[in-house]
Amino acid sequence: MGTMSTRLRRTVPTMVIVVSTLLSTGAASAGSTAANARSAGTDDVATVQHDGYRAVIRRTQHGVPHVLAADVKSAGFGQGWAYAADRGCDLADQVVKLRSERARWFGPGPDNAHLASDFGYHALGIRTKAERELTKLSPDVRAMVSGYAAGFNAYLERSGTLPGWCADAPWVGKIDEVDLLSRERDVAITMGSATLLGAITLAQPPTRQARAKGTAPGVDAEPGRKLVAQQARTVLRGDRRTAALGSNGWAVGEERTADRGGLLVANPHFPWEGENRFWESQLTVPGRLQVYGANLGGLPGVQIGFNRDVAWTHTVSSGWHTTVYTVKLTESDPTRYLVDGTPEGMTSRTYSVRVKGTDGSLQTVRRTLWQTRYGPVIDLSPVDPSYGWSRTQAVTFQDANIGNGGILEQYADMAKARSVGELKAAHRRHQAVPWMNTIAADKSGATWYADTSATPNLSADGIAAWLSHPFGVLDGSDSRHAWQKEPGARQPGLVPFVRQPQLSRRDYVFNSNDSYWLANPERPLTGFSPLFGFENVPQSARTRQNALMLRKSGPASVSGTDGRISLAEAEKGLMSTRALTSDHLLAPVVRACRAQAGTPVVVDGRSVDVTKSCDVLADWDGRFTVDSRGAVLWRETLAAVERAHPGSVTNAGALFSEAFDPARPVDTPAGPAADTAPVLEGLAKAALTLEAAGLPADVPLGRVQYAVKDGNRLPVPGTAGFIGATNVVEHLTQPGSSLEPATPGGTPLAYGDLTDQGYPVNTGSSFMLVVNFTRNGPVAKGLLTMGQSLDPGSPHFTDQTRAFARLELGRRPFTEKEILADRHLATEMVTGRVAR
Repeated sequence: MGTMSTRLRRTVPTMVIVVSTLLSTGAASAGSTAANARSAGTDDVATVQHDGYRAVIRRTQHGVPHVLAADVKSAGFGQGWAYAADRGCDLADQVVKLRSERARWFGPGPDNAHLASDFGYHALGIRTKAERELTKLSPDVRAMVSGYAAGFNAYLERSGTLPGWCADAPWVGKIDEVDLLSRERDVAITMGSATLLGAITLAQPPTRQARAKGTAPGVDAEPGRKLVAQQARTVLRGDRRTAALGSNGWAVGEERTADRGGLLVANPHFPWEGENRFWESQLTVPGRLQVYGANLGGLPGVQIGFNRDVAWTHTVSSGWHTTVYTVKLTESDPTRYLVDGTPEGMTSRTYSVRVKGTDGSLQTVRRTLWQTRYGPVIDLSPVDPSYGWSRTQAVTFQDANIGNGGILEQYADMAKARSVGELKAAHRRHQAVPWMNTIAADKSGATWYADTSATPNLSADGIAAWLSHPFGVLDGSDSRHAWQKEPGARQPGLVPFVRQPQLSRRDYVFNSNDSYWLANPERPLTGFSPLFGFENVPQSARTRQNALMLRKSGPASVSGTDGRISLAEAEKGLMSTRALTSDHLLAPVVRACRAQAGTPVVVDGRSVDVTKSCDVLADWDGRFTVDSRGAVLWRETLAAVERAHPGSVTNAGALFSEAFDPARPVDTPAGPAADTAPVLEGLAKAALTLEAAGLPADVPLGRVQYAVKDGNRLPVPGTAGFIGATNVVEHLTQPGSSLEPATPGGTPLAYGDLTDQGYPVNTGSSFMLVVNFTRNGPVAKGLLTMGQSLDPGSPHFTDQTRAFARLELGRRPFTEKEILADRHLATEMVTGRVAR
């Protein structure tokens, strides 16, 4: 693959790249390019045909690449190149994982995690499925994927390494189309099979336990039980841990927007570290494609964003995309099970994995893994001892996304949609959204909410059984619990598009990770499968805060006096640091502690004077900016109350007096609790926690809450999700499957959330975007909180994290005129030959 790069940096405020001239030549000077720009004066540029890859990457404020190319394959090439330059380590790491080569490069891993990953992905057949998918891709998607891989490789060939945490690593190498399609499929199973790799590898028939160690001397292939327990909780109905992925999304229609067109607010709460952090770009192929937005690492195209006519975002669905089954075994053979009394044999396959030893040598480990008609056999005994593989019972599961290879096809169609109606048609056609809600608005002022995520289609009997079990485990020996086939579904056994929760409105729709029920509180959605989530249940404080912000009026409303929302008001809402709990409870808590009149509060035998803490809260405005004094004290108070009285934030009890009312779900629970003892005890515990940390009660939030960038602590606004803020920032011990070293979380102190390291942040508000459709087209502002680049030497390593601390969005250029007017514009042309 040959490459050529000509760096053209602006020395004057105008620079234009026109396809008909620049893309048809090997190089161009800044002078001749600017001259062509002044004569063009239009967004319309001619398409040029050529045999190789050739793209122009124009970087604007915050280093966002706007890729301009004459055809789709070259657009993919430019995007792959730009991604490699910014975030290539994230994809290179995932390629090693999805090729089942973690153990080859890194050894068995802690708790044998690398072995479990390698064997698990072999058993799931992700790469094999990707190889089959390659020949079925549409021409445009095939061109985009092949171009992306070629661009990534061309950058790597030119630079010799990737910038960031994997620089000069021996495992970094070239990628191919199958690697990208494997990544696509891995994203699809994020909320399902990917959380069960250890359980898949652990599962062995009881008669074969002696042979479960693998064949290489001194190498134990058994994944640790702690690993399995940590991974498996997501798929169990009663024990989910979803803090890693969340989001807020608004779509406001013509009845509520100042400009009478559609308006979108996107705030996905995603990791700031690892493979699932967003990256921002624009792709333009004149006459064929013009789309702006963000994508997860290694996925070509745009997954959240906008074009000239429609904008969309996603939030993580509260539904379930996997069902776990137990099956009864025959008396004579633990690898044969019963379905309606008829025996069926499991299938098995032996896989081989190369493992790096402590001396650097490679050994081969083999392990036999098993499948039922539903899917892989798993061992969940680390979660619950009764869910292991015994002589009478085995455990297995079925994943709604294991056959989902349509994500890239669907987003390619969505990128070309000219209305909400066409976006909806793309969903109906592909049904490839794996585990997200969609929220969309278009230039006409139409909005749409839908949970079209892949969802098991259980019968009434199956749903009843699923609901009655504390973990949602079904009896796989009873065919009534099998997924039901229905016309119109992407694959047999899934809920078809026409029976998925959807709502079209001209005022607004939204979601903040509770179910579909209150996509618009004035028109609740009811009557859908509970596997999409639940109705008539208490909503999170964050959902309630978003709903209150969208009301026409009220203390939390972002609307103007006319009840309509402008771009500026939407931006204010997106960057809000208010929280439902402080809005509703701060004043009552201050009254309660004032009423103490200096009387100490007794906590675990210690007398605590809360007078100083009361003064701090009285002076606090209830916001969570980096300068806020009182924000840390409030979070610790609420954390202590919630820990002592679980569910306090979502129902009556320690904090609220009026219970949740399904008829008033946004406004309840409400009213301060009459018994102030729990909140005063929480305040006293918060004071003790801050004392243990050596911090004053009025410590500024930014001194405690921060992101770590190249060893430096950068202050971060926002707070934990349970507080009811729309800007959520938290910490994850492991933000994903990436081997990038994660920010240490610290050791918890005393009674609340605070650690000996404060509040380290590595997940939360990520790709923040507001798009307003005006008569002159879309106007967008945005922020990528963790920044575009992994390279500590790049100005785009910290610039947007610092902007987040200032609560500043940046203008996002979309048209040629806007791109060329950007004072940060830097242009690079990249080329390559198509491999024959």
